[in-house]
Amino acid sequence: MHPHVGYVTEEEASTDPIGFLLDVLADPLTLLLLGGGALLVILLVAAWAKVRPLEAERQRLVRRAQEYQQYVPWMLRLAVGLVVIGAGLGRVLFAPNVPLDGWPYLVLTALGFLLLLGFAVRPVALLALAGYAVALVIDPRVIGIFDVAGGLAAIAVVGPGSPSLDDLLRAAFPRAPGREPVTRTVSEARYGDLVPLLVRVGLGGALAASGIVDKLVIYEQALAAVDKYGLTRVVPVSAELWVVGAAAVETALGIAILFGVLTRFCAVLAFVVLTLAVFALPDDPVIAHVGLFGLSSVLVVLGGGRWSLDALIARRPGLRGATSEAFGT
Repeated sequence: MHPHVGYVTEEEASTDPIGFLLDVLADPLTLLLLGGGALLVILLVAAWAKVRPLEAERQRLVRRAQEYQQYVPWMLRLAVGLVVIGAGLGRVLFAPNVPLDGWPYLVLTALGFLLLLGFAVRPVALLALAGYAVALVIDPRVIGIFDVAGGLAAIAVVGPGSPSLDDLLRAAFPRAPGREPVTRTVSEARYGDLVPLLVRVGLGGALAASGIVDKLVIYEQALAAVDKYGLTRVVPVSAELWVVGAAAVETALGIAILFGVLTRFCAVLAFVVLTLAVFALPDDPVIAHVGLFGLSSVLVVLGGGRWSLDALIARRPGLRGATSEAFGT
C-alpha cells in the first residue's frame, strides 16, 4: 500500500471511518489474519532476542554506522532541503496534494536551496519549521509529511555540519578570541539525545499519520488506491482487508519508531517499505518520500538515542551488557 494514498488518487470523502473499521473487523477471517500476523511478529522478535543470530556481525555493523555521525547534518540537509525545493518548484505547500498559490513558492524554493548549500542553516531551518506549522494550521493534510518537521527541528539543533557554506565561512572568518566553538562533548550529547528523538518523532509521526489518516480516516481514497493498482491480485484478500492491514503495519511501525523500539531494525524496515512503494507505483511523487528515506538513514546511523525505550531497556539491571548494542543505543 502506498504510504500517502492522497498523492495517487482523487480526493474522496469518507463518511464513517469507525464504522468502516468495525465492519472489517467483524469478519472472523480478518481478525484471524491480523491477529495471526501480530502474533507472528511478536514470536519472531522474541525468538531473535533469545537466539540472536549473527550477533557479532550485527554489532560490527552498528559500530561502523556510529562512525558516520559526522555525516548526519549533511544527510538531514539533503533529505529535507530536496523536499522543500521540490515543494517550492511544484508550487505545493510542503505536501504534494496541497496546492500553493502566489509568491510563497519562491520562499519555499529559496529556503530549500539555502539548506542544501548549508548557509545560515539554523535560522533557515527555524523559519521553514515555522512555515510548516502555519501550513499545518491552514491545511491539516500537511500532517502526511510530518517527517519534514522532524528533520527541520533536528537541523536546527545539530547545525550545518560539513560540508556546508557555513563551515567554509567559519574557516575564512574565524571566531573572535574568547569565543570558542561548541565542544565535542556538547555535539555528542546532541547526537545521543535531541537529534535521534526529533528524527524519531518526525519519521514515526509521518508513518503513523499515514496509517491512521490515509488508510482509515479517508478510507475511500485507500480503497480507490487498492483498486487502481490491482493490489488484490498481488495478495488475494478483500480491498477492505488490504486497507486495514496496511494501516496496522504503518501505524505499528510508526509507533515503534516514535517510542524507539528496535529503532535501527524498524528504520531499515521503513526504508524497505518505502522502496517497494516507489518502484511499484509509477505515478508516485518520489520527492515526497526523500525526507522519509533520509530520516530512516539517520536512525540507522544514530539508533534510538538516550530518550528511547531501547535505551531504557538497556539501562535495566542485568540487561545493560546484553541489550545496549542489540537495541540500537
